[in-house]
Amino acid sequence: MARELKRTPLVEVRWCGLEKEPKKNKFEPSKPATWEVEILLENDNKEHMAWCEEVESLFDELHPNEKKSANWLPIKPDKEEPRKRQVCRMKLKQWIRDGVSSEGPTVFNDKGLIWDSNTAIGNGSKLVIGYDVFAWKGPSGAGLSLQPRAAQVKEHMAFEGGGGGVTASDFGFASSKEADAAVLAAKTTAAEPEPAVEPTDDIPF
Repeated sequence: MARELKRTPLVEVRWCGLEKEPKKNKFEPSKPATWEVEILLENDNKEHMAWCEEVESLFDELHPNEKKSANWLPIKPDKEEPRKRQVCRMKLKQWIRDGVSSEGPTVFNDKGLIWDSNTAIGNGSKLVIGYDVFAWKGPSGAGLSLQPRAAQVKEHMAFEGGGGGVTASDFGFASSKEADAAVLAAKTTAAEPEPAVEPTDDIPF
């Protein structure tokens, strides 16, 4: 029986890496690789704001009488448009025990079939994400992390590269659907900027 997960409302995403191999931290290679996604939450969307309030309310339930860390909540105002929307970064760490790696999120298309991992999920795609909540404690307080376990792509936006073309097909060269998808996936990974460094000294993992 599948685990019971909480679900987000339909949200726009950016820097989605749920469909790919987990991402290594180039600055701290000893840390576990992660599957990550940023979801955008519109301040004028009642469903989005109700979800934010639901997540916030979990703190007292999971951390009764605990002090909040400065980074207790993964939902922050968007740096570019703080009055318009908020951003939530979801992250799932890959653990390796006895030589066996933990599994990443399962991603489905809008028909319920497994997503083609060679097809990059570009910024602007809309997903519903299934997640669980990890309640953590650190030296200066406690907090919550949201771990993506599954997702369904409801509206897909292809990765947009610069220069008017990305794949061999874009330039009129011989190619295949599989080759084009592999190039798009590689380009997406290469184009992703490093997210702003978040203080993580409070998170004990």
